[in-house]
Amino acid sequence: MGSDSAQVVVVMVSTANQEEAAKIADLVVRSRLAACASTVPTVQSTYWWEGKIVQDQETLIFMKTTSDKVLALQETVLKVHSYKVPEIIAISAEHGFQPYLDWVRNEVS
Repeated sequence: MGSDSAQVVVVMVSTANQEEAAKIADLVVRSRLAACASTVPTVQSTYWWEGKIVQDQETLIFMKTTSDKVLALQETVLKVHSYKVPEIIAISAEHGFQPYLDWVRNEVS
């Protein structure tokens, strides 16, 4: 599937801190794997890890890309992410402002 017809997706990645998020965001945008990476500096995450409930402050990145770039984006994130099992979730953008969706497709093509 070519980028001009690929589905726009939002990939969410949580990170240990803002520095790691900035490194990942810069890497994926410079590599044209995402058109934009928006960082939410502090989120409170509660989750199961190794049999215990953990509460951590994390940084969340929302990366806008296309479905045909998700695998390469994931592989790139995994190379630099500090977590053993990082959150990497792609959500299809079913609807959106068409000029923005076109811009995303163009920037990652």
